[in-house]
Amino acid sequence: MKSLIAIALALLFSSKTKVNNIEYVENETEKTVYNESAKREFDLLHTDLNVSFDWKKQQLIGEASLLLKPYYHSSNKLKLDAKGFFISTISINRKPLKYSYDGLIIDIDLEQTYTRNDTFTIDLQYIAKPNELDIEGSDAITDAKGLYFINPEDKEGKPQQIWTQGETEASSCWFPTIDKPNERMTQNIAITVAEMYTTLSNGLLVESRDNEDGTRTDFWEQTQPHAPYLAMMGIGKFNITKDQWREKEVSYYLEDDYHSNARKIFGRTPEMMSHFSEILGVDYPWEKYTQIVVRDFVSGAMENTGAVIHGEFVQMTERELVDKHEDDIIAHELFHHWFGNLVTCESWANLPLNEAFATYGEYIWREKWKGRMSADYHLEKDLQNYLNESRIKQVDMIRFDYSDKEDMFDNHSYAKGGRVLHMLRYYLGDEAFYDGLNKYLVDNAYSTVEIHQLRLAMEEVSGEDLNWFFNQWFLSSGHPLLVIDYQYDSTQNTQTIIIEQIQDLANTPLYRLPFSIDIYEDQHTHRHNIIMTEKKQQFEFPVSQYPNNVIVDAEHVLLAEMFDEKPDSWWLNQLHAPLFMDHKIALENISDKNKINAIQYGLNNDFWAIRQLAVNAAMTINNPIELLGIIEQIAQFDDNTTVRADAIEYLYKRKNVKEYEALFEDAAKHKSLKIASSALKGLAKIDIEKALQLVSLQEKDLKFTAAKLYSEHSGPEKALFFDQLLSTTSGYNLYYSTTYYTAFLKNQDINFIIENTLLLEQSLDRAPSWMTRLKPYCFGQLKETVEEKLKTTQNNNIKDKANQYLIAIEKHLQ
Repeated sequence: MKSLIAIALALLFSSKTKVNNIEYVENETEKTVYNESAKREFDLLHTDLNVSFDWKKQQLIGEASLLLKPYYHSSNKLKLDAKGFFISTISINRKPLKYSYDGLIIDIDLEQTYTRNDTFTIDLQYIAKPNELDIEGSDAITDAKGLYFINPEDKEGKPQQIWTQGETEASSCWFPTIDKPNERMTQNIAITVAEMYTTLSNGLLVESRDNEDGTRTDFWEQTQPHAPYLAMMGIGKFNITKDQWREKEVSYYLEDDYHSNARKIFGRTPEMMSHFSEILGVDYPWEKYTQIVVRDFVSGAMENTGAVIHGEFVQMTERELVDKHEDDIIAHELFHHWFGNLVTCESWANLPLNEAFATYGEYIWREKWKGRMSADYHLEKDLQNYLNESRIKQVDMIRFDYSDKEDMFDNHSYAKGGRVLHMLRYYLGDEAFYDGLNKYLVDNAYSTVEIHQLRLAMEEVSGEDLNWFFNQWFLSSGHPLLVIDYQYDSTQNTQTIIIEQIQDLANTPLYRLPFSIDIYEDQHTHRHNIIMTEKKQQFEFPVSQYPNNVIVDAEHVLLAEMFDEKPDSWWLNQLHAPLFMDHKIALENISDKNKINAIQYGLNNDFWAIRQLAVNAAMTINNPIELLGIIEQIAQFDDNTTVRADAIEYLYKRKNVKEYEALFEDAAKHKSLKIASSALKGLAKIDIEKALQLVSLQEKDLKFTAAKLYSEHSGPEKALFFDQLLSTTSGYNLYYSTTYYTAFLKNQDINFIIENTLLLEQSLDRAPSWMTRLKPYCFGQLKETVEEKLKTTQNNNIKDKANQYLIAIEKHLQ
């Protein structure tokens, strides 16, 4: 699973340290919890489900048959996870069984003792009532009720759909099971729906039966075992685009409005399947591969076996596709089918064995598709996500002391984990790394693992003890902070590099760090591979003259923060080095005196992300005339829409913006939404009426740009626009919708604010949990606005209404 919001889970720490005015966590609160792997008392071998739905009540009517056996010890008692059910009957061979049920766990008296050599089938009839559950999700998975009815009464501006979300332990909200990651089952699911709906589940559609009453039953069968949290259903009106990979079905389920773009969105999937199969030496193992896009999904996407669910942001219009792709999340969920689905973490404490690999799968695909520069650009964003989280949270990667299993879905498990795998790959070399992954997958296929099984596979392939690597990166917290200094001795012709680890060693390891150092002399580059093992070390190398540059960690693979004391001449020379990170770090560190020269070089770079870095760096300098000409050219002609949009932003933030009116007006009609949006914001600074007129013609495509401009410059005539915007958006988009609507309300009169606050309240009530703090912010803004407007109001009726309104608003601020 992949979360697209910034995951920032705050923990309490007892002390912090500062380096370069950045705070770093040092001491954690005392660890008092140990979350062990679930005890295996019974083995769930197979699940048979027969389900139908009550849309009005938002309930599932289900029949379940579970084939089980005692795991090892004989037993006559069985516990099943079943959250929020009404249970009609539980039986074996039609004989009712006695049971007790607390709303979460069913305790069943089997009435005889079964041994590990026995199998038996439990039959249950039940109704699942997910909307009556009071279960919280996480920042990555914003809800945990398992089964979701979207627009069930067909009164909202969105399709009617039903879908499920099982991770972490929410499959038991719609069928009885042993809802733990170290359980595995095969499954059959019979889904009865109205004939107009399409269904999707794991495995293959083996039969579709017309019931002659306006309904149809689809029979889905999965013969390969997987964890219960990976079971899924998706129901709605979808248009299916079929593809193929090595005679296996590959298909894409989208709404009709997006169907024509299915291959533009998902069309690289078969190539990804081939690439991952080749490098891992294990072919994609499941019966099919399907991707479905649903509304109001509670996470970014979910890797349900052979039937991935994506949030609605993945389905895009022609104009949206000009600017972006979602290959990263598509690759992430596909890579899970090896790491997570075929080989599954045995406990949530070992979640990085799922999520770190899936995150690194994004890098592996980018490397194949777009090249290393693009892959490194993406990996750097992951590093920054982790470093941002590390300011407030420092925990072990593999950790059994979490307070809630949902806490595992953070930038330690995802972003840090992917970067750690990148280091392991560079340390071992590609051949050993991928051979190790092959052994790990082959040895543990269709089973569950903990971190040591990955280590043992890598050790057996490489012939090297890797405890040091796994202990410091997977089983400890933090990361190295490195201060780097240089000394050149002209008499001895030596270049010395002094590196010190300054992280707090009471709570963070003293790291063993293998990396390379490149020394540049004239036209030659000399690489030195070293291993740092001490707190402070000096590395001395012979040189023929004073170097042009020295690059520590020349491949930029270390998960570390470096404070590099290099002279400006070296930073300037680094702009000629080959990697994306060479340029990024040089631009960040070069002095203001030489910044313009560095930016000029970056603006002419072949790689778009370096040009973007240079444009953004130019924004930090006050009107550098030397850069203006080339940025104007980029704003008009750059072939990357992100870079061009940023260059337009650079121009409209200048004082003499009027001279770019024609450029902005022309760019405002561009097919790229990024370019058009940036240009409209620039045009609004020159001629707001013209900007409003142009954006009104593109409201459907540029709804958030329109919302921004309307919130600042329009009156009540745009109320209908905001009504439609808020009623049709969710998730991340709802954040922007409610924020802009609040700003819009603030610019209206008191009566309008009072009469239209209900729409804001209803929208915030259906917001995901990570938006909790937005409600008091929005209502606080309206409270301040109404109080200010009251000071100049003479009408007593309005004063009375406003005072009552302020009393009501206060409830939202408590």
